[in-house]
Amino acid sequence: TLGETAATSADFDRVVARAQATLADATLKQSAKDDRDAKLVADMNAKRAHRELVAERDDLASRRGNIPAVLHRARLALAEAAGLNEKDVPFVGELIEVRTEHEAWREAFNLALGGFATTVLLDTAHLARFRQAIDSVPSDVRVRFEGVPVDLSSTSALDPGTLPGRLEFAASPFDGWLRERLAEQFAFVCVDQASHLSQYAKALTRTGQMSAGARGAHGGHGRANVLGFTNTRHLADLDRRIEAARDRLRQASEAFRGAELGLTAVEEQTAAARIVTGLTWGDVDVMAARADVARWDDVISQAREASPQLDELRDHADALDTQIDALNGDLGVTRQQAIDLHACWERVSDDVDAAQGIIDAADDRGDLLTAAQQDYLDAVLNDDPAAVTPDQQPASPDGSDSSDGNGSSDGDPAAASVAGPATETLSPDERLAVFDAAMSRASGRLRHDRESAHLAVDSGMGSLQTIFTGFVARWPDPNLGTDPDASYRDFERILDALESERLHQLEAQWRRSLLRMSGADLTELEATISRSLREITERIDPINQILATLPFADDGHRLRIDASRVQSTVVARFRKDLRDLRALLQTDASDEEREQRYARMARLVDRIRPGSPDRADLIDVRRHVRLSAEKVDLDGNHVALYDHIGEKSGGESQELVAFIVGAALRYQLGDAGADRPRYAPVFLDEALIKADAQFSGRAIGAWRGLGFQLVVGAPNDKVSALEPHVDASYVVVKDAAGRSRAKAVVGVPDDLTTAA
Repeated sequence: TLGETAATSADFDRVVARAQATLADATLKQSAKDDRDAKLVADMNAKRAHRELVAERDDLASRRGNIPAVLHRARLALAEAAGLNEKDVPFVGELIEVRTEHEAWREAFNLALGGFATTVLLDTAHLARFRQAIDSVPSDVRVRFEGVPVDLSSTSALDPGTLPGRLEFAASPFDGWLRERLAEQFAFVCVDQASHLSQYAKALTRTGQMSAGARGAHGGHGRANVLGFTNTRHLADLDRRIEAARDRLRQASEAFRGAELGLTAVEEQTAAARIVTGLTWGDVDVMAARADVARWDDVISQAREASPQLDELRDHADALDTQIDALNGDLGVTRQQAIDLHACWERVSDDVDAAQGIIDAADDRGDLLTAAQQDYLDAVLNDDPAAVTPDQQPASPDGSDSSDGNGSSDGDPAAASVAGPATETLSPDERLAVFDAAMSRASGRLRHDRESAHLAVDSGMGSLQTIFTGFVARWPDPNLGTDPDASYRDFERILDALESERLHQLEAQWRRSLLRMSGADLTELEATISRSLREITERIDPINQILATLPFADDGHRLRIDASRVQSTVVARFRKDLRDLRALLQTDASDEEREQRYARMARLVDRIRPGSPDRADLIDVRRHVRLSAEKVDLDGNHVALYDHIGEKSGGESQELVAFIVGAALRYQLGDAGADRPRYAPVFLDEALIKADAQFSGRAIGAWRGLGFQLVVGAPNDKVSALEPHVDASYVVVKDAAGRSRAKAVVGVPDDLTTAA
């Protein structure tokens, strides 16, 4: 009808309008292309990141340690040029590992060691040849190396409270030198709070802040770990990062495919819009199309009425088409499976031949599984987490396998263990899948156990060598070596002797006695420091009493020596530790608590040993007291404080020096409370010659007041200021022969001078 035609024409107009809008939008296709390109870049970046992580993981799995790949490859190139192998040129980081209980300090230790951890070590015997060989080898990265002596015995006791004491050391020829270097240059005390850094010559916090006297460093967090002679933790971290990268790659690939589909849709929409805009409503004969549809519908209806079986045939044909499509798909899959199975069969055949060769070789050697080994393999194949290790059970006397059940020697034990009664009802393919899964689990378990065993052996050998080296260092014996294999029996005999003599019990008694004796010594040290400080003040008081009777500067003033305590946080903390330890040692304790007390006491003793940087500040009481000279009036009121004499005149400075030196002599003689010093004569060469008679008189009076007998030597032209204050004077003359003698000076008595 006309109404339907008008409505259809209007719909066509709207379709044309949309098509024209699509063609007019120049940014539609460009936006789709930009989105596709951006998704392509993201997909390529994700693929590259995934490849790099996988490559890094493969490289790390092929070696031990956590040294970056670029440094590792550079080290290999230099070693190859010098004719050395990798073990001859290890990095420092490959020889040390953070102890498990101190894992939280790993990042701090990495920061503290810095470039030393990535330094290559080599025997000094190879150093000259190494330098000559690598000079022409180009390298993208700079490799630091150091020639060191090998097979040294370390004599340094590594404090567990310091960085070196919290490390494990791999067994290597460089072990002794490395321990000494760490103890010498990296003995950072590990402190929990930054406020404790200033208490030690070298200290380190858990966050990596370092202090070395007035210098320090902080920052650099997030660096890759380079410490450790195993990389299991690093591999696990890479596995997690690879899995995350794989997820990002999948998302990026899906986003790229979606962007490609979006671009294709835009292109199809544009092509359709061009066709629509090229048509008119007259070109679209809707009525004729509808008439054709109606005519064919009538033909189909008449055919169905004349032949009812046509519907069934059509349904059957549709079903056959569907089946054909499915079979074609299955045919392609089956062909690919056949190819894969053939390749798998070839690999399995090769594996079977190799396995049979191993079995035949074992049969030729007469190798048989022990009962313990059989039980271990059964537990591994059955995925038993509580599997025993092969060395936990002894072999039978004849060396044969005495196990039964799953460990029966009839047939293949692996097949008997895996294909048990539970798999008898399965099809061959299902049984094969079960077998493959079990073998895969068993292989993984065996690899893990083997790596764990190798790690345990290496760690045990390293620990044994460390123990043997420490024993020989403390108790030298030319008949004892430090090699774990060669010297184990010797040390075992020593251990048996010690146990038979019950030396460990005597050691416990000795340790208790040592704590008591050392604690008494530290208690005596604290008491001695306090007594010495008190004696300084007590010995100065008599000197001040003498000085109070001697005029200084004039008759209205006196000189007084004051002693004041120096306020030092370090000294106060040290003395508090001494008092706390004294109180702690007076109480009973368990063996573990005694160990802790001993370690605490050892740290205090180390701070006052000869050569310690803190020794003088802690136990030299002269540094705990500040002495000053004060000028006071007769009532004791402060007038002036003397800490230097730079601005004083010659006479004033000589007077002040005379008072202070005289007081110091009485103090050093230790008898300031006596009427006279134990040694009274004092010889002064050319002293008191720069002052007038007044200053010289007060200076001489000070010496006499302190109880000293003065003998003053002065040139002839400098004696005028001294003559009024001395009891006798002599002139030293020299005759023509060059001999000197003293000649008394005879003067006119005062009474005769007055009479005249």
